[in-house]
Parts: sequence; structure tokens; C-alpha cells
Amino acid sequence: MKLITVIMLLSSSLMSAQLSFEDRMAIFFNGQSQKISKENLSEVYDAVYDMTLEFSAVNSTKYETESLKENKIYNKTVLAGAIDQKGLLFFKQNAALTLEKEASKNFIVLKSSIPLYSQEADALNSVSISVKENKLLDKNKNKARINKNHIANFGTFRDYTQVNGAERQQTYKTIEFKNSIENTTGPWSGSVLYEVKILTDYPSIKLSQADFGKSFVLNNKSITLINAVNNLIIIDGITIEDNFDITAINLDKNQNVIKSPSTGKYPVYKDLYDLYNKNPNLTKEQLKKELPLEKLQKLKDNGYYYALINDFPFKNSFILFSRAYGISKDIEVKM
Repeated sequence: MKLITVIMLLSSSLMSAQLSFEDRMAIFFNGQSQKISKENLSEVYDAVYDMTLEFSAVNSTKYETESLKENKIYNKTVLAGAIDQKGLLFFKQNAALTLEKEASKNFIVLKSSIPLYSQEADALNSVSISVKENKLLDKNKNKARINKNHIANFGTFRDYTQVNGAERQQTYKTIEFKNSIENTTGPWSGSVLYEVKILTDYPSIKLSQADFGKSFVLNNKSITLINAVNNLIIIDGITIEDNFDITAINLDKNQNVIKSPSTGKYPVYKDLYDLYNKNPNLTKEQLKKELPLEKLQKLKDNGYYYALINDFPFKNSFILFSRAYGISKDIEVKM
């Protein structure tokens, strides 16, 4: 499950630049380079320059390792049995849709729970939810405008029952899935159709620096490995609209996993990366000369790569894996 994915993956360089939140999201994470203007140009240059410094940053601190078998996320055996098809039926029976107001925003909130039959190793991603069809209407019978970005909250509770004189315990995973809505004229009627999917597999591929420039298929997606720059892996073939799940596992020379508390991905305009790759020691003044306002505004035209993040440099082999959701069910929930 993505916890407002784009927000969680904001790099420190972009956060330090004095751009508004809306500008950061639009320009660097939604591919809207046309929103670069004379008014925010100085801040954009600061953000881009800081990004090139991040490309060059090397973390030389000591790291901890574990074997691939010990890596709970990558170990596929832990997926078996935690949540099954029957759990989706329980989820549907207990699903409720409510409206919540926080500050100046309204949220449509899906709440339900699902039984767990074993401990989860990848709890934040074990269930994927998305809005498939919006049938929600305001008091004027206008369709609600539901934003795609969401917040997901999880928890657990235990239920105790008596069966033939013995106490039985069942653990449930609670799920709260929130989307902001732009309409403010309630009350609301109608329903929302959600697609609810269960994590069943981790398709993966092992690569190294010898594979730079090569293409491969991961989780039915064709991807090209461009480069590895210190603690970033650069790949091509993913679009922002795909919302494709992909993560890098960094390996040491003994093929053990280098533990990295921070992982994620973010888009990088191809022209920006290619400029850095041509001149890693690019100064801010050179940056301004190479990318005047008119070129910055057209960055989206040549598209973007994706950078996969790790806390430590990729010096050896690495594994790219994705999450596959093999069990799914459409669930319609009424207000």
C-alpha cells in the first residue's frame, strides 16, 4: 500500500528549496515543467542544483547486512496464508464509507477490516486499494471530484470467542483509505467502486553494472537499466501514470543484503539527468546557462527516468523487485 507515495518519496533536496508544496508536486513529481515561471525560477534552480549534489553524494558510513533468506520483504515464503480470498469477502461485508473533514479539506473514507491467518512481513503493502469507479453525488446531483492521491492507515485488533469451551483468538487488520474530494456541497449519496488486491508474489531480477543499457521485463513491465549513480539506480520505461511498484535491494560483494531504512523512487527529467551525467561537477551558473527558463519549461517534452533510492552506494550486484497482486475483487460501497 502506498502511503501518499509521492509525498513519502520527496527528496531532501527538493524539500530544502523554497518552493511551495504545490509547485514541488507539480513540477518535480507530476511532470508539469510548464509551471516553472519567472516568479519561481530562482527556487527551481536551487532545487535542481541541490538534486545534482544529491546525485554526487556518497554515504561512507558503516552498514549492516543480512542474508537474502533473512530479508522478510524479499522472502516470498512469508506471503503464503496471511490473507486469502475469503478475507476479501469479509472486507466487503464490513466495509463502510464516511465523510470526514480535516482543516479545510473534505475526505471520503473507506473503513473495513480483514482477517490475518499469519504474521505479515510486508504489512504496508499487503493490500492495495484504488478507486475504480466514482458514483458519488453531492446534494445537487453533481459527481464528486475524488483526488487520486490517498492516505492509508493500518492497524490490528484481536477478537476472542469461545468455541466448545475453549478460547479462540483471531487477529484482524484494520484498513482506513482516504481520498480528498473537491466538492463541498454535502450531504452525499451514491457509492464508490474500489478495486481491492492482495499481495501474492515478488517478481524480481538480479542485475549488475554489466547490465547498464540493457532492457528486461519485470512484473510484465519492460524496463531499461540506465545507470547506477552512487546511492541511486536510474531506470527508463516507467511513467508517472503507471504508479508502478519497484524497489532495489543493494548487495555487498558477498551477495548479502545491505540494510537500508530508506528506499523509494522518484521521477527525474531526462534532460536534467543527461546534463548531470555529461558534467557531474556542474556549477549553478553553468546550470542556468545550459537550462534557461524556456528549456526548463519544456523539460517534460523529453520525458523522465526514475531514480531508485538506497542509503548506500550500489557497488556490486543488486536486485530489482516488484509487488504482484494476484488476488483481486471489485467492492462497491454505498454512503
